Amino acid sequence: MSDVLQTEAAAARRFLVHSFGLQSPQSLPDVSTALDLLEFVQMDSINVCGRIHDLILWARVRNYQTLLLDDLLYGPARRAFEYYFPNLCALPLRDYPYFVRDMRARAATPGRWHGLLPEEILVAARLLERLAADGPLRTRGGGDDAGHTTSGWGTRMRVATRVLEKLWLQGRLTVHRRENFERWFALTEQVLPQMAPHHQTDDKLPSQAEEREFKCRKRLRARRLFRPKPADISLLGASAFVPVRLKGADHRPWYVFREDAETLAQAEALPIGTEVNLLAPLDPLVYDRERTRNVFDFDYTWEVYTPAAKRRWGYYALPILWGDRLAGRIDPKVDRKTKTLIINSLWLEPWAAAHEIAPALTVRLAAFQKFHGAHQIVIQQTPDAAVRAVVEEALRMNGSSVEAL
Repeated sequence: MSDVLQTEAAAARRFLVHSFGLQSPQSLPDVSTALDLLEFVQMDSINVCGRIHDLILWARVRNYQTLLLDDLLYGPARRAFEYYFPNLCALPLRDYPYFVRDMRARAATPGRWHGLLPEEILVAARLLERLAADGPLRTRGGGDDAGHTTSGWGTRMRVATRVLEKLWLQGRLTVHRRENFERWFALTEQVLPQMAPHHQTDDKLPSQAEEREFKCRKRLRARRLFRPKPADISLLGASAFVPVRLKGADHRPWYVFREDAETLAQAEALPIGTEVNLLAPLDPLVYDRERTRNVFDFDYTWEVYTPAAKRRWGYYALPILWGDRLAGRIDPKVDRKTKTLIINSLWLEPWAAAHEIAPALTVRLAAFQKFHGAHQIVIQQTPDAAVRAVVEEALRMNGSSVEAL
């Protein structure tokens, strides 16, 4: 491993903002480019002000609409697929061969989580016959009445639903489409005939060593600035990494891949816009909480699973990116019945002056309002009345319909 690269936090910020395609809002031409840049996009069903995958892409992709990701995943010319890595993700279709062994292993693993239990085998056969004859089936089993079981979350679920999930994990099925985020499954051999795991021979797949290296590099590449495990260094070789020390931060080094070291070394010269962007709670820029504290001096936790009484920022607070700094948090909610974008709270960092950020923030809020098809913005009580007043006035001047509660 080479000499340590010493860098300022400001340079690291610019490096990360550029690496993740956030140098200005919606600077990437399409979803495919974003997926290639980010390696994968995490998906989640919670929809408070847009689902996480849509928020990640909306921040980056020009004129983004949810149908653009749907087309990439489920359209006639599919270029992406859904699978776990380790969370549910949208992945480039070219990565599929690197997951086939995982699929086969799940099919061969006994137990309730991956392999079919004896009582599930007949259900699986029945569902596969229906899929072959009638086409896609919805997650809830398409009416197959095989009783109920317990999910991994401890909740009651249909046996047919569990079986469809297992067949998908095993690669026998592919997500054909989603309707209101509910999956419809189809036989992989009908949707992606060239990819069906049980049709692929080992000589057509990457070797096990290639697969391990690919997944390790992909996982770390998706972080850009990271702290690898000893097993990662052993697998990829010490020469693949360059250690990085942030001046003024703790003594533990961060790392980049060697091909990124020069970009980081010159990062202070990278151009960054002065616009504001709103980031998803699990956006790659803030996914690593420790790195977010070290590099951005910003404390952020996704509080969706935090008891309400213990939340500091809000159920679904979004980090506010201003240039190359994280300037605060906003907790929005979309009321779809009244077509209203509700701002539950707005917090700015002590250094971020409301009158300075307000023009750029309101431009982005207006874009967010348009993205959701909202007719008005309602601002609830915010911790700082002065901040609220400045933002309200700026929104009105920007032409937005604003009400204050």
